[in-house]
Amino acid sequence: MGNSLIENAFSAIEFAKVHGFGHISTRKDSNSPDKRIIIKGEKFVTFSLSDYLMLMHDERIKNGAIEAIKNNGFNLSISREYMRMELTDQAEDILSKVFGNPVVLYPKTTLAHIGAIPLLIEKNDAVIFDHHAHSTMGMAVEMIRARGTHVEIVRHNNLEQLEDKIKELRKTYKKIWYLADGVYSMHGDVFPAKEIEKLLDIYEEFYVYVDDAHGVSWVGPNGAGYVLSQIKQHPKMILAVSFGKGFGAGGGAIVCPNEEMKKLLVYLSGPLMFTGPLESSTLGGLIASSKIHLSNEIVVLQKKLANLLDYFYDKVEEMGLPLADHTRTPTAYFPGGRPETMFEIGKFIFDNHMTCTAGLYPAVAINNAGIRIQITLYQEKSDIDNLLQAIQDGYAYLSKEKGISIEDILKRFK
Repeated sequence: MGNSLIENAFSAIEFAKVHGFGHISTRKDSNSPDKRIIIKGEKFVTFSLSDYLMLMHDERIKNGAIEAIKNNGFNLSISREYMRMELTDQAEDILSKVFGNPVVLYPKTTLAHIGAIPLLIEKNDAVIFDHHAHSTMGMAVEMIRARGTHVEIVRHNNLEQLEDKIKELRKTYKKIWYLADGVYSMHGDVFPAKEIEKLLDIYEEFYVYVDDAHGVSWVGPNGAGYVLSQIKQHPKMILAVSFGKGFGAGGGAIVCPNEEMKKLLVYLSGPLMFTGPLESSTLGGLIASSKIHLSNEIVVLQKKLANLLDYFYDKVEEMGLPLADHTRTPTAYFPGGRPETMFEIGKFIFDNHMTCTAGLYPAVAINNAGIRIQITLYQEKSDIDNLLQAIQDGYAYLSKEKGISIEDILKRFK
């Protein structure tokens, strides 16, 4: 291919596909009441999905999507700038109640980044990009870098370095934007919300754009996400969210601090002007899911998952297994080091009819491969027991057969 970065990424992904850790075709057994998924005709417990509260299979959300199609057709094939379904207004209105601020819907969170970041961040602004921030935000940042916006990268969650950059850049630039995640999608660690709020109050030029895609539903008031579980939305904070994970529906959104910003995005955001709108099925599902989020039922589901998370993390600690981060979020990352070492551990999981996600280059550094586990309501405590035993067996195999200890692996992680 002539490009070593592409070759390395291609080889890692191809290796994952061959060994059953990527590009897997699956389906849900609709005739079975259990929570298993079907892979090549066999039932698996999934530790891969981000459908944290298992709302994707909620009958009310599915029926909301079906009724929306019956009443509106599948899609309204026109730019939102000219015409939109009334369902769009209904969905944004009820979502604004979930998040407590105006909401602008996009077909995907990636398109929300591409629509908002180039519009909100101007050429005479500066961007500070957290080293672990999601790559979809990075795509939008590259667009504004190309037009001359100053961009710097800081070490992950390094508040001292971040503040130093703010002090330095405020001398030259109109606004300084910090881009980060609410819950980081690979290691499961979190945005230091309260500390960032203090910086927003101290520095007039400081703004924050945070992607809380992996925080929505399982935590926060009305399931509004991790960031809003810690602080109220600051007037200088833009919040990007996803509804294709815990929300059980689809699409993404920007939660705006005020109506003026919503109007700006609706009028001038590229993806809303030049791409198709959300399908009626997604809008119907979003409205149905929002009603669940605005009821006490979301609290019950959150508590059920929180109990499962406590069981998982307590068990990990009891067994002495390594994690990249111990914050009690649904995402956990077991270090593997080199990709081939990670696959040895993953094989024990897959052979026991459980799925996991391979953390591979380019999503992580080449020597920071690992097993990403998603704790969701698809699992029972007995499933967690089986998973952790398989992981422990994988590490024991590496030590005995390959001479690679957990300590050797952890040396590759800073």
